[in-house]
Parts: sequence; structure tokens; C-alpha cells
Amino acid sequence: MKVGVTPRLLWVGVALLMPMAMGGGPARGGAVSAQGLPEPLPPVVTPTVAPRTGAAEPVGGLTRQVLPALVQEVRARRADLRAPLVRVVLSAPQPPVLPEPGRRYVAWFAGAVEVVRGPITVRAEGEERPGLQVGAFRTRENAEAEAERLARAGFEASVRAGEGGLFRVIVVARRGENAEMLRARLAASGLRSAVRAEGGGSELVLTGEGGVRVRGRELRLVPFDADPVRLGERAYRGEFVLTPAPHGVQVVNVLHLEEYLRGVVPAEMGPRSFPELEALKAQAVAARTYTVAHLGGGGASGYDICDTQSCQVYGGAGMEHPLSDEAVRMTAGLIATFGGAPIDAMYHSTCGGHTETAAEQFPRRAAPYLVGVPCRGETAVTVGTPSAGGAWVDGVGRLAEVARRTAAAAGAPAEAGALAAALAGGARWSAGREGLAAVFGLAESSLLLQEAARIRENWLDDLLALARLELPPAAGGGREHEELLALVVRVAQLAGVVREVSGRVASSGEFVADDGTRYPLAGGQVSMMARRGGAWRVGGVTTLPGAPATLWLAGGRPLLAEVEVLAAADESSSWSWWSREFSAAEVARACEMAGVERLEVVRRSASGRVAVLALHRGRERKEMRGIDFRYALGLPDNRFVVLPLTRGREVIFRFLGRGWGHGVGMCQNGAFGLARGGASFQEILKTYYRGIEVVRWQGSSPAGGV
Repeated sequence: MKVGVTPRLLWVGVALLMPMAMGGGPARGGAVSAQGLPEPLPPVVTPTVAPRTGAAEPVGGLTRQVLPALVQEVRARRADLRAPLVRVVLSAPQPPVLPEPGRRYVAWFAGAVEVVRGPITVRAEGEERPGLQVGAFRTRENAEAEAERLARAGFEASVRAGEGGLFRVIVVARRGENAEMLRARLAASGLRSAVRAEGGGSELVLTGEGGVRVRGRELRLVPFDADPVRLGERAYRGEFVLTPAPHGVQVVNVLHLEEYLRGVVPAEMGPRSFPELEALKAQAVAARTYTVAHLGGGGASGYDICDTQSCQVYGGAGMEHPLSDEAVRMTAGLIATFGGAPIDAMYHSTCGGHTETAAEQFPRRAAPYLVGVPCRGETAVTVGTPSAGGAWVDGVGRLAEVARRTAAAAGAPAEAGALAAALAGGARWSAGREGLAAVFGLAESSLLLQEAARIRENWLDDLLALARLELPPAAGGGREHEELLALVVRVAQLAGVVREVSGRVASSGEFVADDGTRYPLAGGQVSMMARRGGAWRVGGVTTLPGAPATLWLAGGRPLLAEVEVLAAADESSSWSWWSREFSAAEVARACEMAGVERLEVVRRSASGRVAVLALHRGRERKEMRGIDFRYALGLPDNRFVVLPLTRGREVIFRFLGRGWGHGVGMCQNGAFGLARGGASFQEILKTYYRGIEVVRWQGSSPAGGV
């Protein structure tokens, strides 16, 4: 029986229970259909959960009969529950706990409604049916194919995202069937390899504040306010659907696609490590495309996508960052398509110089747009006239060079006293640090360090240190002349006559200060120094756009630029190079052999990755795909070489490798490099996904080119 709700009563209910409801469009939130679109909310019914008092329990002036319609209205106002919705299975702690005291939720159990308050714990109870794990796969597609095959053979099989990024295929016993009976039935069908999985109850039991307990086969928890909900150590927007599972309780977070991406982009491509908006926009489009392509693909699993690297990492609301939020907002609705359909937008951390063709790593995901390409990233830029390679100098030599360039611009000898006079426009400095301070009008600055009516000795050095203008350690070895020049530069900085401005080199060859001011570096008006760590060298510099740089100015005139020598983003990544060592026994155990004496690379792909590898033990020979070998040993990538070593009586295999990830699709470090060099997010995407178009997605199908 439907319950009528007057508009006035509904408005009062919203005011009482949802003071923080977010504004939103007319789209209604709700369950997710196979196409990833919202379905109507459950009908408004009289609750089947009997009130404790024998009458409908008042909640903020409303009865339980009113709550379903009220929540329906509230959800329509929530930005995080608008269509299109995505269902994300979470790696939630077991049992799931929502710890916030007093937090209000509506719990739906098959048409029944109950208002519950936190803290909340959900457990699976009732008749337990044992489960057996019959396989673990790196990709959901392979796991689902195995589950479908088992279902056709008459087994109740499901796919669960597990630890380590694996997708586990679980077969659950029939009612009244124990684990050994199930194992015998699997063996009779030809499947003998199965391990015990955690059993699952037949229903869920929710325990809330004050010992409130409600039961049901499926539970939907709808928070009454729009703040992210704590679940274990994380927080999530949207709402939750919970069902019994072989491992306890499956928790699925249901929320608006764009709100979901706010927790994906920074988890996959941290804005602090990749502070380039165009790169983050490319990541946002790739992540959105990957999600759209998988909407409704979970079948009976009850979710569209997982929250681990096996799908794409989702960290919830706690991962959100203003820069990645901006990337999501500026690309809202945009996806990459090929032939009018969303692409399988695979991506990875670091390709090690060349991406991989999908057919080599994942034959079932082969696509004409997923082909290996060189990861050149940025185009190098040269500033100044390339030098033949002079000597590298230390910090004293660096400041002395600044002094010499400043003296030349002022038409003064490169001598400390003459430079001080030229910069300060006053009396020539004769001797002593106090005398130098007086030349620049800093004599009274000693008062800043006065202690008990006594001035510190070497107060000028202390003042320079206080102003973060420390002098480099004394060089010695007859370099007193350079040390005096360095001192003049630092005192001139303290007086504001000489300035040191930080910034970066643009692809145009200009210096761009942190405040956005641009200075041309061409034409020979500005001298150049290369910088690498704590060493400097005079002469032109070949580097990459975005390289950190420092510009020295005297009287507002640029005189000398120091430019960092950078490698390409992919090459300079800490994930670009790696080494690992395993004993022969460890390799044999990981690859399920009795022993291994030798490893042979049978074939490499065009990117240099190991496509096929053979393991040898006497006359025994076992071939493995390179990516399977990589997974077995936990190597970062399968672009490696093998060095056999002998230590005592033990054989050791040393692996030297490049890259981090599967190498297919967009290289995140390479995307950062392209953005640093001035590429737009569309150019980045079209570099790694060949022949694609970036369009605006309109629900179930893409439309409208961008």
C-alpha cells in the first residue's frame, strides 16, 4: 500500500533531517541498472519491521511510513547520488563498521524501512554455506569468464575482488552440502584444484546505536546528510549496498560518476607528485572512460568496478585534492572513443621509454588504439649557447660567478670593494664585515641580534643565516677572493639590491617566475649556468620544459640564469629503474617447478619486454609468458634482463629492469612530461591511444565531438 505524503510534510521532513542537503539537478538517484543508469527507488510501502512501541516510531516528527518518500526526495537533491551512478566494490574491513556515533541512516531491507544510528556493524549470519576458491586472476575479465563457465556447468560461482589486486572465483555449496561434497562435485567436473574460502551467511544482521538490530538478505544504507561516511579508516560519498559474500560482507559504494572520479584521479596520479593540470585532466578522461566502458559489466557480482589497481585505485573522499578536483570538473563528461564506442583506457605508472601493445600482454584486450609507442614525453629546449663543457664549481664558485656577471653589467672591476661600491652607490668598502654592512646602509641591522646590550661577534653572518642567505662553507686553498665576492652578493641580497628569483624554463625558452612574470633568455643578454645537484657550470643548457631555474637580477635587470638539467619525466621517475634478486629455489617455487638451473628469454616484444621466457632444469623445460612470469615473482615490469650469479653453492638470478606496470596505454609519468612541455590533455591522450576521439558522453552512448 502506498502512503501519501503532502508537499508541506515532505518539506518539513527535509528541513528536519537534511539541513545540509546538497543542491542537484532533477535526476533521481537509486539502484544501478545493467547499463549503469539509475533505476526507480523501491516503492513506498508500510514497513515490515514491527515498531517497538506497537505504533509507527516518530523520527523528527515523521513516521516510518513517510520516510521512504522523504528519502526519495532527499536523494534527488544529493549531487553525489545523481545519475550516472557507478557501483564500486570496496576492500572493506570485515566485519564492516561505520563508526560515527549518532550518524543517521535509512536502512532498506526488501521493502522494509528502519532508521538507524551509528556506530553500525554489519555481519553475515544464518545458515553458512561453505565456499571454495577455484581460481585467482589478475584481470576481472578472465575471472568472470571462468565464473561463467562454472555457472554453465551448474555451479553457483561469483567473482570477488581480493587482496593483492587479484580477482578470486568462489564457488558456493548448495544448501545442505558441505565443503567435501562440493569439492567432490568440482572434481567430477574436471576441476581438482580448489582451496577453502571463508563461508558466507544467508543474511545480514545490522547492529546500530542502542543495540538496534535489523536483518535482511540485502541492505541499502542511505545517509541522511551529504557528508562523506566513515567506513573503517576511509570516508566515502554516496550510499552503500551490502550483501552476504563468501568472504563475509560485500560492500558496494554507489555514487555519482564524477564524485567517484574525485577519489580516483588523485589516488592514481597524485597532484603533489604530478602538479600539471593537463596531465591530471588526461588522467581524469582516461579514468572516466575506463569506468564508462565497465558500467554494467559486473553481471551478477553486483558491482561495476573494484577499488584496487586491478581496476583503478579509488581512495574515497579522503583522497580528494583541489587540483585533481579541478581536472575532473574541467573535463566533466568527456571520454575517449574509438569507432564511436568508449575505449578500454588502460594506463600505468611508468613505461620505461616505450609503451606496450595490448596484444602482447592481454590478448583478449587487444585493440587498434592500444599499440606500443615511444614515450618521448617532452621536447628538449636549449637556452644559451651550448658550451664545450667547462669545470663544475661549488657554491662559492657559483656566487662568485654571479658577482662577476653583476660587476660586468655595472661596468666595475670584478673585485669585492669595487662591486660593493657599484651596487650600493656609496663609499668604497675597505675592510671588515661591519664596513661592508655600512656601505649598504645595514649598520643598524646589528640591533636585530642584540642580546643583553651586547652585539654578537660576526653578527652579519648570523643575520644572513637568519634571512636564509647563508654563505657556502669556506673553500680555502687560496680562494679568499671568490669568498669575498660571494659575501658581497649575499649582503647585496639582504639590502634588496640583488634579487634571486625562482621559477622554471618554458617550452618557448623563456624564464617564467613563480609569480608568472616572464623574462626572455635568448639574445645573449642573460648569461647561463647549468645546475645539477650542488654543482654549477657556466654555459648554455639543454634541458626540458618545466625545469626548475633561478634568475639573478640587479636593479631589476636580469643578468644570470641557473637552469636545472633534467631528464625526461619517464626517465627521471623513481619507478623507471629497478633491480631485484631471487634465489633459484625462490624462482622455482613461484613458477611451480621442482627446480630451476637456467632462465632463457625466448622472445621480446617490440618494446623490449619479455614476451616468452623458458625455465630450464636438466632436460626439463617450461615456457611462460613474460607477464605471467612477472606476476609470479612480483616484478615491477617485464622489461628486464637476467644476470645469473653464484654465491657459494647458491644460484641467484638478478633482474635489472625498466618501467613500472603493464606498460599498456597511457604512461602517467610520460603524460606528466608532455604536460610539462605544453601539451594539452587531448594531445596527451592521442599520443598514447592512437586514432581516438575525445567526446562528451551522453548517458548510454557517446555524442558530440570535442
